[in-house]
Amino acid sequence: MENGLRLVTWLFLLMCHFGAFADDDTPRGKNCDISAPPASAGEALSHGTVLRVYPRAKDIDSKYTGCQATLASDGERWFVVFLTEIISGDPVRVWSANEDGAAPCRFKDGKVVQGHPETCPAAESLIQKSMAPGCVYIVAHAIAKHGLGALRPVECEYN
Repeated sequence: MENGLRLVTWLFLLMCHFGAFADDDTPRGKNCDISAPPASAGEALSHGTVLRVYPRAKDIDSKYTGCQATLASDGERWFVVFLTEIISGDPVRVWSANEDGAAPCRFKDGKVVQGHPETCPAAESLIQKSMAPGCVYIVAHAIAKHGLGALRPVECEYN
């Protein structure tokens, strides 16, 4: 009897385990499970918030399959703002834990294949460009010293 109960419990837990994966739409692959940006992650500014982007757009080629992660910090920990899923260098979707349940946009070869082209982001914006690590500070310091017309160092261009 005890062995039968263990078997039923084990089967139930196994079904729950696989059922959880069936409903989980989180991308899987290289850099899709990143929890903090590495030192080489790029930087971007969005509404005064410093975002870290990894890998950088300039490092994604036609052989890359995985995710480009965009992360933010609340001062104590890092969290993923969104992941761009990439297959063989082609961005296919943007995923966020905060999606509202609407049918997400899907892309193939730069074209919308699921969702409404009028409301989906432009395919060319899916892979986020970023500045080199440390550039947010460099640019902010240059602006503080020389005003909004301050020149951006070449190494701090978005790419």
